[in-house]
Amino acid sequence: MGLMSFLKALLARCLFAIHGIITIWRVTEVHSEMIYYLLVIPVCLLILEMIITLKFTENGEWKWFCPSVLLYLASVVPGLWLLQFDLYNTRIAYRDSMGWEDCTSETTYNSSALSSNVAGLQVSVPVSLSDDVWALSLEQFLLALLIVGRWLLPKGSLTRDQLSQLLLVYIGMAADILEFSLESLQEQVVICNLVLIIIILGMWNWSLLQFTLVLTSVSAPRTRAAKVTGGRSCKGCCRCCENEIWALCTTIIMQDGPFLAMRLYLLIKFNVINQMMLFFTIKNILVILLQLYRMAIVCCDKAPAVEPEIEAMEAGENNEDHISSSQKSLAPQTTN
Repeated sequence: MGLMSFLKALLARCLFAIHGIITIWRVTEVHSEMIYYLLVIPVCLLILEMIITLKFTENGEWKWFCPSVLLYLASVVPGLWLLQFDLYNTRIAYRDSMGWEDCTSETTYNSSALSSNVAGLQVSVPVSLSDDVWALSLEQFLLALLIVGRWLLPKGSLTRDQLSQLLLVYIGMAADILEFSLESLQEQVVICNLVLIIIILGMWNWSLLQFTLVLTSVSAPRTRAAKVTGGRSCKGCCRCCENEIWALCTTIIMQDGPFLAMRLYLLIKFNVINQMMLFFTIKNILVILLQLYRMAIVCCDKAPAVEPEIEAMEAGENNEDHISSSQKSLAPQTTN
């Protein structure tokens, strides 16, 4: 691996570490508990992971799995959960203090220039953000860094075409994941329902695990066309488990399926009806149908056109077989 690839891999992990440390610092500042600094352990493991990855892989990255992204998520996601729980507790306390029966999302408090004492050093952040804006900003940076980090990390066995398509897929995934968490967690029936908050955060967390998998919808070029009967070929189940099929199944299982189930639950159970909810519910339905349609096309597709060279080779083989069979049939007559 060249020097430029090494520097890009180091830069990606440094960005992961910086965002992870900021998130952990924010959680510790909100809860005033130093024990939350233990979340920095996955950040520290990024150094060991980079050494192992660069030493034992040929192209600087594993083929199907990205451990650096998993360690990054392990450091940031628990902190974002804790920040959401803090917002929930703030709403409950505000509701009880006002004597209301329902919660409102406008119960967070602005903070002035923040400062804390870390290992004897006074750390100051000259910003004034409310608690919900902090949580939203950290989540947005999480999704942005997942895309940038994948771009900076070595391609591994991916081609440039596959990497460019993977980044475009990541952008669409990140936009849908961010919208799902924002829309669902801000619903009036959700903001003071701890069970729904946990379920939504669990689905959000589950969808983020897609970024640890390196799956694209770019198929490897076929070197030889398969013989078909009747102009069409239906591959077996094992033959269908190719890269593109795995990518489509992963998207359905880890994102569009759970998101659709949650939105339908909110629509039916709690009668949450608004333009955004209806639009993204229909969007999830269409995406799942199109993905299933694409899977059917990939598994039962038309046979590709046979290359002229392959036709010539097969014609030559047929002629040789025909000549050899003719000679064998004539051999006994010549002997007589």
